[in-house]
Parts: sequence; structure tokens; C-alpha cells
Amino acid sequence: MSQRRKTQLAFDPHLERMVAQSDPTGRMKAKLSGSFYAFDAYFCELCENQTEYSVVTNSPVVVKKLKRGNAKLVPLTDKMIESARARSLKVAERYRLALSGKYGPYEVGKMLMRYCDSTELRADYSYEGFLEHIEPKMRLSEHSRHGDLAWPTRLSGSDPNGPKPSKLYCENHNPRRSTESRRAYQRDRRFIWEYRALIEQIWSLCINNLTRAHWDIEDQVYVRREAYRQVQAIRSSASMIHDLLSEGTLNQSEIARKLGISRQAVSAAVKKRAQKKVRRQES
Repeated sequence: MSQRRKTQLAFDPHLERMVAQSDPTGRMKAKLSGSFYAFDAYFCELCENQTEYSVVTNSPVVVKKLKRGNAKLVPLTDKMIESARARSLKVAERYRLALSGKYGPYEVGKMLMRYCDSTELRADYSYEGFLEHIEPKMRLSEHSRHGDLAWPTRLSGSDPNGPKPSKLYCENHNPRRSTESRRAYQRDRRFIWEYRALIEQIWSLCINNLTRAHWDIEDQVYVRREAYRQVQAIRSSASMIHDLLSEGTLNQSEIARKLGISRQAVSAAVKKRAQKKVRRQES
């Protein structure tokens, strides 16, 4: 007997109505569930970009529900923005006074817990950092007072007949999005294990050197971008690496310096070529 799937209402911008959207299951649910690698849910499996699904869920809209399930977008007006700005300044002013100790030793912590996300705040507890952090939240709060908060079902500007946002890949790597994205998917999918291995190696190096923080979203992007760059170097330099190793005059570190890539990238390329050789011998 099949298990009933949970659904939630979402806004379809093309149909201009609220539609039922099923919660992810199986592999998708495992990817999106919280874990030590919680940021994995936000990123494409092949590069440093956000998944299409993550882009959609991080872009809530405000809608006004109409009859028969129809709905229309509520635009964000200048008046709403000004009102949100005034609320932000008022809260930030109280935070500034709390920093000076006017409201006791616990008020700062209470305000941070109420208004902020510690990960997004990135350890910036200054008045300016607090104001910059809460202003978008106040704008969304003010906007949502004029309708119902919802999440769109499709990417902005996408084809009405196109596929739903992918929970695994970005717009550049979703094989169902376009011919170009399918080619990029086929090209980079072959190196997915090298990409994942390089992410782990770069993180290990960064953590040992205390240069990057796992909880920092910008550091997450940096590590994935660097791993992707090295994968592209592997892809373009694989034959050159093999030729240099065949000559026997350079070791892996020297080859890495010669080609301008990391030693881990050279090691991954050598390992991949060795695995291919074993598979050919077995077949």
C-alpha cells in the first residue's frame, strides 16, 4: 500500500492560482533534510550555484487569494518599503541601546534570538550588521501583512511548459532545462566523484589552517567554486597529466605547479585514469 504524500499550497505564477505541491521523498528528502552537511541542500551537485529549488524557496512571494483557488501577486510598494525601514530603524535603535547595557545584560541575546539567524549574521553583532540583517526580514514582514505568504512553483521568467525546479541541479546543469544545460550536465557529471573528493580535501585543508568556517555560506561557495575550477582543470589537463607522468621526470607536486592546479587535483586525475585502466582490463 502506497504511503500518502504530504502536500502544501504553492503559487503558480503562470496559472495565477494556488496549487498543491507534494513534499519531497526518498533521495530528495534525504538531500533536503538537515544534517552536518546542511548546506548541501542548497547547492547544485555539480557546481557552486544554488539548486533551482533552493532559488525558488528562498524567494517567497505575497499573494491575495481569490475565489476558486485563484490568486494574484501583491506588489511591494514604496509605502511598504518606507514602513519596513522605519520599523527596522526602531528595532535597531533599541539594539544599539541594549549594546550599551541600558536594558540589562540579557537584552542583546534576546534580540539576537528573536530577530536574527546566527549563521546568516556571520558573527557580526554590531549595530550596522544587525540593521542590515533585519531590514530584509522587516520588508518581507511588512509585505506579508497585505496578503498571504507563498512560495512560487517555478523559476522567474521560465517557460510555462518547462520542467519544475530541480532539487539536485542549478539552472545551468538541469538536463531538462535546455540543450546547453543538458550538455553541461553530461560534461560535468562524469567528474562528480572527483568534484566531491576535492570538496572534502579543500575543506580539510581550510579547517586545518583555520582559514574557512563550515557554517559560513560564503566559504561554502568558495570551496565549491575552487573544487569546480580544479575539476575543469582536471578535465582539460587529464591527457597532459598522463603524458608528464609517463615521462617520469616530474612527481605529482611538480606537475601541479607546472599546470597551475592543486596536487589533490593531479592525484584525483591519476586515480580516475587508473580506475579506467582496471575496468578496461576486466572487460
